[in-house]
Amino acid sequence: MKYKKILVLGVDRDADILRKTGEPGPIMGRQKTLDTAIKLALADPSESDANALFEAVRIGDKLKEEGKEVMVSVVVGKENVGVESDAEISRQLEEVLSEFSPEGVIVVTDGAEDEYILPIVQSKVNVISLKRVVVRQSENLESTYFVMQEFLKEIVRDPKLSRIIVGLPGIAAVLYMLLGVHGWRLTVGIIGVFLIIKGFGLESDVHKFYQEIKSSFITGRITFFAYAVGFLLGTVGIITGMDAVSKANITHGKLLEALPIFISSSIDLLMFAVLVPLGGKIIDSLIEGLGISKYIVMIFFVLALRIIVDAISLYILGEIREMELALWIILGLTLSMFTFLSIRSGKAAITE
Repeated sequence: MKYKKILVLGVDRDADILRKTGEPGPIMGRQKTLDTAIKLALADPSESDANALFEAVRIGDKLKEEGKEVMVSVVVGKENVGVESDAEISRQLEEVLSEFSPEGVIVVTDGAEDEYILPIVQSKVNVISLKRVVVRQSENLESTYFVMQEFLKEIVRDPKLSRIIVGLPGIAAVLYMLLGVHGWRLTVGIIGVFLIIKGFGLESDVHKFYQEIKSSFITGRITFFAYAVGFLLGTVGIITGMDAVSKANITHGKLLEALPIFISSSIDLLMFAVLVPLGGKIIDSLIEGLGISKYIVMIFFVLALRIIVDAISLYILGEIREMELALWIILGLTLSMFTFLSIRSGKAAITE
């Protein structure tokens, strides 16, 4: 090693030494460090900082045998780990360096927590090496602990992560409290909707929809009440469809049998759950003197979709024949074509 004058520096960021032995920092010199280590081990045999102090003494002795000029010291922070503790460690380090001016320093710690002060040491003296002393049986456990600690801190700092990691389990717990075992089905449905939104990149559309509802409520527009009624109708529609499926005594997991029953029983309510908000938008647009053509086109599209989906479900259930299915689909497609042609003509008019 090219360094001739070396400081072996032990670090106790959370002030375990001060609390358990009463020894304030900095602790300078081999003998005083060794005495403190023994005192700390006697006060608490499970204290990992004692291992770090013994290791600092051992490294210092080994370097002296190699002919190096060595000083063993320990800096002690404060119980309030963070800015206050790091400021105290910085002050004590300057005191040590004023007594002994090393060419480099070997930092000895008892784990990842103490290593946060490494930039402080590097700003004042050249760091030769970092030695972590951990009881062998708990090394992986301690590393895992700090990884989890940083992850939990990141959750608290990031609102998006907090909503997912903390918010969704919270919703699941409340639903389980209110609905019992049936709450899990609703929870899975909510998670499914969330995954669809994330998977298809619909976050901006959902946010825009939320802002529109919020704006409608604040300004007292009819749209807000229309959305509320639409939500209630949609909820009743889903419950009605699920009730019809349960009454049909369909074997669990047979989606192709359950889906047509669900659709035929709930489609009208689900359709009105969409039409009512569109009607609210039309009324607000008329009051504000805005155009309503796009909402009328959307109403036709919803009606066309309802006709086609209902016809297919009724055909699967055997309630209509092929000819009736074809006629209903033709009617739905005609309305759909009218809708798309209206949208394209509207866009063309805007372009011109």
